[in-house]
Amino acid sequence: MNDDKRSASLAGAGKLSGGDYTRVSISGAGKVTGDIKAEALRISGAGKVEGRAEAIQITVSGSGAFGGEVVADEMRVSGATRIDGMARVKELKCSGSYRVRESIVSEYVKVSGVLRAGGDVEADLLKTSGGFEIEGLLSADKIEIRPGGRCYAKEIGGAKIDVRRGGYRERGILLDGLVRMFSGKGTAELRSTVIEGDEIHLEDTIADVVRGTRVEIGPGCRIKTVEYSEELQIHPNAEVGKQQKV
Repeated sequence: MNDDKRSASLAGAGKLSGGDYTRVSISGAGKVTGDIKAEALRISGAGKVEGRAEAIQITVSGSGAFGGEVVADEMRVSGATRIDGMARVKELKCSGSYRVRESIVSEYVKVSGVLRAGGDVEADLLKTSGGFEIEGLLSADKIEIRPGGRCYAKEIGGAKIDVRRGGYRERGILLDGLVRMFSGKGTAELRSTVIEGDEIHLEDTIADVVRGTRVEIGPGCRIKTVEYSEELQIHPNAEVGKQQKV
């Protein structure tokens, strides 16, 4: 079977049976019934995959809904995506809305829109200048957060955690307002119960416990307890309830 026969395109309210394909493009209200495996899956309309989706590259610039697990080498989202299962994506870039019912496992995550996960988020490197809501653990070797809206993770762990003012506030009042609207109209700050890492720099962060080797608590922070093993710096415009060297 040649590539043309194994490719499919839906431009209206059509349906496509699951199976193996080279390329699948949905530009209307198309639906894939069952599991799908493809080299490239592109959704620019209101596409839906009722089962599991596996592809080398997935691009969503419209509205994409996935009824099962999503597995991809690369996934780019500039529209709105909802995944009712787990997301295993090596490289995830989101400038729109990305909602996952379960956990996200990745190597590289970049968020300039809004990300929501009902479970954990695990990555080698995570960079965000938008907003996010993670109900479980955010874990990465390196975490860079520039809050552009409400940012929340139940727990955060990493070798290097860097949270600084910035995000969309550096790009203008109008854009900042739009991002806050889609991220729940929250203040551009990070909230977490426990933040633990080797090197930690925090700004505009609210947490119960911050635990690390070298810790710097910057402006706008409200921390109940800080535990450190080597070095601690606290900005005059930060509030720390208890500090303890361990």
